[in-house]
Amino acid sequence: MEKTLASSHTKRSSPSPSTAVNASSTGFNRRTKQRLSDATASVSETTRAEDDDDNEEEGVEEKIEALQTIVPGGTALGVDALFEETASYILALQCQINAIKVLTAFLERCEKDDMKFGG
Repeated sequence: MEKTLASSHTKRSSPSPSTAVNASSTGFNRRTKQRLSDATASVSETTRAEDDDDNEEEGVEEKIEALQTIVPGGTALGVDALFEETASYILALQCQINAIKVLTAFLERCEKDDMKFGG
């Protein structure tokens, strides 16, 4: 079924029309499957990215809610005011820690010197 084509230097055979259609449709099917695969991968990556964004937003919201419960008066504050109040609260806690350290060191020295308190 193949025809032989002759040129000035070489002989080539061309496939019959039915073979050409099958070969081109096979290539078409292969390219189509690849495009579908690429599109599916792209869609799934987009969906995963959107899911990650949703999870991040949920995680941030959960952390803000937790912070609101930790900081005194935090439930009545907006996010910006909450962060400012959190910073102030952290500084106040650090001052309290330093005061406790100073008192502890003083009491330890008093015990060493056998000082008596209260009369």
